[in-house]
Formats: sequence, structure tokens, C-alpha cells
Amino acid sequence: MRNVTFRVPKPSLSLSAFIFHVVLHQIVIMVARVTTSYRAVELGLSDIWIGVVGASFSLLPLLLATQVGTRIDRKGARGAFLVGAGCVVISALGLFATGNSIIALLGWTGLLGIGHLLCLLSQHATAADQPTDAIRERMFGHYTALISFAQILAPLVVALFAGPGAVPHTWLLFAVAAVAGLISLGCVLLMRPPAKPQVTSKPAPQLPVRHLLRQKGVIQAILAGVGVICAVDLLVIYLPVLGAQAIIPASTIAALLMVRALASLLSRLCFGWLLSRLGRRVMLTGSLLATGLGLTILGIPAPEWVLALAMVLIGIGIGLASPISMSWVTSVVPPRSRGLVLSLRLTGNRLAQFLRPMSVGIVAAGAGVSSVFLLLSAGLYGLAYSSHAALRPTADKT
Repeated sequence: MRNVTFRVPKPSLSLSAFIFHVVLHQIVIMVARVTTSYRAVELGLSDIWIGVVGASFSLLPLLLATQVGTRIDRKGARGAFLVGAGCVVISALGLFATGNSIIALLGWTGLLGIGHLLCLLSQHATAADQPTDAIRERMFGHYTALISFAQILAPLVVALFAGPGAVPHTWLLFAVAAVAGLISLGCVLLMRPPAKPQVTSKPAPQLPVRHLLRQKGVIQAILAGVGVICAVDLLVIYLPVLGAQAIIPASTIAALLMVRALASLLSRLCFGWLLSRLGRRVMLTGSLLATGLGLTILGIPAPEWVLALAMVLIGIGIGLASPISMSWVTSVVPPRSRGLVLSLRLTGNRLAQFLRPMSVGIVAAGAGVSSVFLLLSAGLYGLAYSSHAALRPTADKT
């Protein structure tokens, strides 16, 4: 074991810059991805090609995640922050200037995914670097609440600049994403890396990947995170398509996404209180079931007010499941391997994001967009069962 001395951080410009970066980064990603789906509709692309464009967001990150996580464990997160924020800005500018073909959409969306991966892993590593499980869970609750707040603002941005039609002014939304990305990059430049700990003994070695995956609960926690990220991702990709096909205005679709994000934010503000009373097992199982139920409702014909209720269920479920899965997966591995296990979690997320859009795109082409939500809900019901079994009372540390 290594003995370290940490300097307790005080509120600072660096912390404020981190908070603004998290919020702006999520706004850029969500606005850019929603707008990319609308641009694909403008170009007359089929549901299958829309799925392929969505999958390109995850292809290269899928190949890079574990290497990035290992480097963050060894070198810190600042380099990944800078490169990731730069990639996001370049991709947003590229979509604005040249995103008028399928090749351009694929390329710039792929670069956007790389930037998102680098920034997200850096943010996760910062939140995970806490001394106890209880503090770590609270930190993930605060961090994911920031993400939910950003996901409320992003649909407002879309609604503000969308116009009255079912398909918004995509060039204007890409321009807004590029400006927000530049400000986010400026926030990264204001961040200061934390003081290096004073190591008085040799650091513990990092566990190999195969050993990490054998740790009890790691695979189940990763799969729970995969289910949640798929729900978020496919909502962003296919809810605009559902709206365009059902002649639902883009502003209404933006409002539904905002309802989902607001429900997630409110649930995360109550995260600590709920966790102390219900425990990790009940909360994770219930949140996955709630998300699945909401997606089931989206998959059947329903009026807009029922769709809003479904988004509330999805928002609460995602809002609670995401921080629990992140805390769970980092609590069962040594501190020296937290960056790597978070990268494995994101690798699972990106693999699902790569395979799911294409597979459900094929399903949507034959059975309609609503089938996408029914297929995803079935998977979440299965994950609720496996998580409930893995977090049985003898293994529940909460």
C-alpha cells in the first residue's frame, strides 16, 4: 500500500471551470447529435443509414477506451480533457461547414464520439477519485445532476433555434454547438490539475483487464450502465425520427427531451436521501424497471401527454441508475484501477452504441421506429433481473 498526503481542495476558478465544462460539453453533444439526426432526415436517408450515422459516434471510441483509461490512471486527466474538448469543437465546426453528405456526417460524428469519450473518461476519473464509497456515490450523484441540468438546457437550445417546422434549421443549431464547444474548451484551459500526491512507497500495480472482469459485480455493473446509456442514446437518435414521422413539431420533441432531463435532475437531487433509505439493490432494480416501462409506452401509439409521462419514468430511471452503476463498478476494484474499469464500462457502452443503432435501424426499417423502443425496454427488464440477483443482501454494502 502507498501512503499519500492530499491537499484538501477549496472552491476555486478551476472547480468552477470544471462545472461549466461538464454542462457545456453535454449541451454540445446533445445538440449536435439531435441535429445530426434531423440533418439525416433532410438528406432523405433511410432508417438504416440513420442508425449507421449514430453508430459512427461509438466506433473509434470503442477501440480507444481502455488505452485512454490506462493513461489517465498513470498520467492524469488533463491531457485527455484538452484533446477531447478540441475534437468536439472541430467536429461541431465540421458539421456546420461541410455536413451535407452521408460521408461527412459519418466522419464528423465519429470525431465527435472520440472527443466525447476523452472528456467523459476524464470527468468520471475526477468524480471517482474519492476516499470512501459513500463520498464517491454522493460525488457521482452531484456529477450526474450536472449532466441532467445540461440535458435540460440542450433541448431548450434546440427549441429556441429550431423554428416552427417538424425539421429545424440544422445549420443554425450546428453553429450554436460550435460556439458552446469553444467556450467549453476555454473552461478546460482554466482547469488546474490536482496536486500530485506525495508517494512514500511503491504504488500498487494496476490489475489486468481479465482480473478486473472477474471481480464480483463488475460485469453486472457494466451491463447496467450499458442499458442506461443505450436508453439515452437511442432516445436522442430515434425520438426526432419518431417525431418527424408522426408530424410532431421539433419544439415538442425538444420539450419531451427536456422533460426527461428534468426528471433525471430531480431524481438525482434526491439521490443521497433515496440511497440511504432504499439501498443500492432496490434503487438500481427499480430504476431499470422504470426506464423499461417508459420505453414500452413510447413503443405504442399514444397522445403527446402520455409520451410526456413516459419521459418522466425514463428520466427518473436513468437519473438513478447511472450514478449507481458508476459507483458500483468503482467500489469493487482497487483505486489504482478505477480509470481502467471506468474505461471498460465505457467500452461496453460504446460497443452497445455501435451495435444497437445499426441493429435497431434494421428492425425499424421493417417494423417501424416504435419497435426500437420496445426492443430496448425488453433488454432493460432483463438487466433489472440480473442486477437484482447480483446485489443480493450478502453482497450489498449499502
